[in-house]
Amino acid sequence: MKTNRCQAVALLLPLLLLIAEASANMFSNDAGKKFNQHRRSYAHELLKKLKYGSADTFSFGRFQSPHAIDKAMSECRSAKSFKRHSSKDGKEGYYCSTRLGGDWVLAESKQVAKDCEPAEVLAAYLDGSNQKKWNEDKVLDINIARSGSGLYRQDMVLKPQRVLTGKTTIMRYTQKVCVDKIGNGNYNAFVELDTKSKSNTKLRPFHILKVNVGLE
Repeated sequence: MKTNRCQAVALLLPLLLLIAEASANMFSNDAGKKFNQHRRSYAHELLKKLKYGSADTFSFGRFQSPHAIDKAMSECRSAKSFKRHSSKDGKEGYYCSTRLGGDWVLAESKQVAKDCEPAEVLAAYLDGSNQKKWNEDKVLDINIARSGSGLYRQDMVLKPQRVLTGKTTIMRYTQKVCVDKIGNGNYNAFVELDTKSKSNTKLRPFHILKVNVGLE
């Protein structure tokens, strides 16, 4: 039985609320070929550790292994901080949310995908229709356009959300996605908010977004 792991780590500076979604994308059946850069092995450079009060200076780097990313988070939370999650459809894994000082939030998810290859998980995870289906209560529309080899632009439209002060209006924002391949079948996707996009509304879930997704 093939078992693959998906690790998603997000740094967010929320404005009003945090929505539990990382990114969406559009991949065809040859998802394994849709990458920006390819390396034979993970990077050997050590990541600077994320520390409380210094989230704005942290960088995920590139071609880092899930283990290296996990180790970089070790000073702001312990391994015991993760809570187990399972659902009737067979999904299982662990999640953790950690405040980093100010409005910064670290959101982490570790999931197991059984009987499939990393490329298949990537194709499903980065499919706009799947993302809309998984977040029907929050997502109104998703538009994805390829901007280069392994590079994507994702325009998100969110439904009004209830907050402490009442209810928001429809919110729009754009994300940039870059997908790399490591070795024969491992992948890494980096997602960030396109702060220069003219489609962004002033009111949106976060002011800054950085997400690292590792598949192996």
